[in-house]
Amino acid sequence: MHHDAVLIATMQHRRSALEQALSQVGWRVSAYQNVNAALEPLRTRPYAAVFCDEYLRGASAGGFLAWSRRIAPDARFYVIAMNGERAALTAVHTPDEVLAFPPDEAALPRPLQATHWDAQAPGLRDVPLEGRTDTIGLAELIEMLALTSASAVIALDGGQVGRLYLDNGQLEHVVSLRSGAEANGVHGLAELLERVDMDFQVLPYRHPSRRTVHVATAAALTEAARVRDEQRRDAALLEAIAGAIDAHGIAIGASSGERPTLARGDGAAAFASAVQALAALKPTAGAVSHLTWESERQALAALRVGDDQLLAASATRGRSLVLLAALVKAVKQRGR
Repeated sequence: MHHDAVLIATMQHRRSALEQALSQVGWRVSAYQNVNAALEPLRTRPYAAVFCDEYLRGASAGGFLAWSRRIAPDARFYVIAMNGERAALTAVHTPDEVLAFPPDEAALPRPLQATHWDAQAPGLRDVPLEGRTDTIGLAELIEMLALTSASAVIALDGGQVGRLYLDNGQLEHVVSLRSGAEANGVHGLAELLERVDMDFQVLPYRHPSRRTVHVATAAALTEAARVRDEQRRDAALLEAIAGAIDAHGIAIGASSGERPTLARGDGAAAFASAVQALAALKPTAGAVSHLTWESERQALAALRVGDDQLLAASATRGRSLVLLAALVKAVKQRGR
């Protein structure tokens, strides 16, 4: 299984950062918080690599390394250092390599092969179905599998674009990989439905690392279509703002979210600054409808759209009011 890897990290923020970075360089990651839970799949599946955080609550990386060498001797073992690039291990065994944290994608090891998801579960046979989404649409393919109560994994472009997990016809987990970011669940499904002309493979079912779809398959497809329509409107809104003013970045997303759902340029940074600024003002000013401010390097503006949407943008220093005017005008013209 050249792409399959186990990740064990008990601290959530480190586990999330590592899982995303490893997925970006081609690994199909099974991430675990519990050390004992990570040992069982190593006994039953031929993983190509193990990535182990140096700090494990209630266990040690050295102990996990010793177990790994016994039950999965062919898997390469990587330790992620607590800080920088040095790890303090006391185990008899030595890891294949010590990796730095935060993860540097350029320095991360890659899978040995980059084929169309050659990692099939032991004992399972040939891929039952493959084709292109310009012949069979992704929504149609999902509906076919749901209708027959099939259990399978849909891999798009060899799993490098996205993966969808269905158990007895029920969508359990969706992963969409685009522009260096990962979207899951209904939002990930909306992204994948928006894309066309992809190779797909229907592979034997495997349990996903987590569940991100919590509604029936038909409801998930309906909600994803609604999200996709909303994303198209958002894209048109950002395009209008970009045409009206020379902005460094523009973004829109849920005001309660940490990241925007759609961004242009340095929009993600502007959105993060806006969320932080509004949160700081909330105790004294309540829910602010719009805001402009100047940093040392640039001007920023934020505008609430609808019930829970936040539009944020940045531009050259000294243009915050002009920037806000462009946001307001674009929203009014599109009836948002």
